[in-house]
Amino acid sequence: MVPVLHDVKAGFFLAVVVAMIVFICAIAGLGALLRPVRWSDRKMAR
Repeated sequence: MVPVLHDVKAGFFLAVVVAMIVFICAIAGLGALLRPVRWSDRKMAR
């Protein structure tokens, strides 16, 4: 019973870590895609 509980807990933490990495990568990717648009808007406004 205890090893199964330990495996479930380890799998849960692994899923949380993977979800955090995917979330951070998604935010970084969106920032990289949106940043040139913002800079082009600033350059055209000046």
